Amino acid sequence: MILAIKLFVVLVILVFLYFCQKSLVQAYAFFLSVKMVLPTTTRIGSISIYSFMLLVLMFFVFLRNKQCDFSRSNVKFALFPIFTLILPLSFIGLFGSVDYVFQCKELFKFTLTEIAPYILFIIIVNSQEKLQICLRFFVFSFIIIGIYGIVTYIIRLNPLVQAFALTFNYSKEMFIGNGEESIRGAFTSSTTGNQSEGAIPWGQICLVLTCFGFFFKGLSNTFWKKAYVILAILNCFMSTKRSAIFPLMGVIAYYLVERNLFVKRNIIRSLVVLGISVIVVNSTPTLKEYYHANIEPSIFFWDDNLAEKNEITGSNRELRFSQAKYVNNLISNNELFGLGYGYTTKHIEKYGGNTDALFFESLYLWAIANSGYIGLMVWIFFFYSWSRKMIVDNNKHVDIYVFNGAYILSIFLTNIYCSFAYYMITSAFILKNQQMNKLK
Repeated sequence: MILAIKLFVVLVILVFLYFCQKSLVQAYAFFLSVKMVLPTTTRIGSISIYSFMLLVLMFFVFLRNKQCDFSRSNVKFALFPIFTLILPLSFIGLFGSVDYVFQCKELFKFTLTEIAPYILFIIIVNSQEKLQICLRFFVFSFIIIGIYGIVTYIIRLNPLVQAFALTFNYSKEMFIGNGEESIRGAFTSSTTGNQSEGAIPWGQICLVLTCFGFFFKGLSNTFWKKAYVILAILNCFMSTKRSAIFPLMGVIAYYLVERNLFVKRNIIRSLVVLGISVIVVNSTPTLKEYYHANIEPSIFFWDDNLAEKNEITGSNRELRFSQAKYVNNLISNNELFGLGYGYTTKHIEKYGGNTDALFFESLYLWAIANSGYIGLMVWIFFFYSWSRKMIVDNNKHVDIYVFNGAYILSIFLTNIYCSFAYYMITSAFILKNQQMNKLK
């Protein structure tokens, strides 16, 4: 098994290199497929296969720059996250206590894994034809892993992630993506997709992908779009994470209202379906437990008694206050600038989840620990300015705010984890499509 997986990864790299020689957009589209399907435990040497492919892509982008758009305005657009997020955070780090070389390494890793896919998309994808190539790879790859994600819930294991973790000797403390996470309410497992870090990042990723399916106008209303959206919604709900489920329900409600689906005929149909669903749920113990243990606590997410009643052991209101108090005490001598970017990594490596900070389960906690309250303002400004930048078509500005707002709410309820790259990639799809349509 180990030899077969290693040979398969070698084959993947050879195919990728072939695409790099043939067409940069096909190479990038193939990268999207690999990122979507292969587990995060897949390694090339000491780095992830995603990082390896991104570094190779960067090399070929500069080698074959005639296939790319290096116009001044486009490069400025591509580097927007660098100027508004990475550089400010690196400057703030000068005032932190963590070794600055370590901070730069951590910022480089974040830039490479989470922002470089967006930059390469903006540079490489310069036509509708190229955008559609990437879109097809993106959608069909998720359909594959989305189906598999539901399988991981049914069988209560993630053999794909387990096999790749074993092959590449992946033994990080955060490795919980084998499906054997703590029971959450009535759920006996969670969908984890290709995530070795478990269901939280997978739930966030599926939230982003659901929003993308709803609001991206370049995705034709075909069977494949419907399959994609349904799978994204199911995986998000089956992740069992309130930080993903609660924003998702808001997005679905907005989508139904905004698309005028609450006309008389649809309301009658919905009431009929709802009535049948209530009967089915109440007569099926498993579904009844699912509703009370996951949907109800997500709607009333502030009700700690309700969560406790349904044996949900995630962070409650009291625990959130304890985390905030602990982290604010950590930075009490440098509240403005924090302890230096990457401090949270060092803290987790030293203590694991054995302090009141746990794993810094909110962008708020993570940001102030690393970069203080000025750093938190940098993040808030980035999301605000990025949301404004995505508005090319003023008629769809509410869609853009809902798309961004759902993700922002989720990461403030938990943290970014591995989902930021997907957020930036899907944002790039939306933005590029709007720009190209405006030029027609």
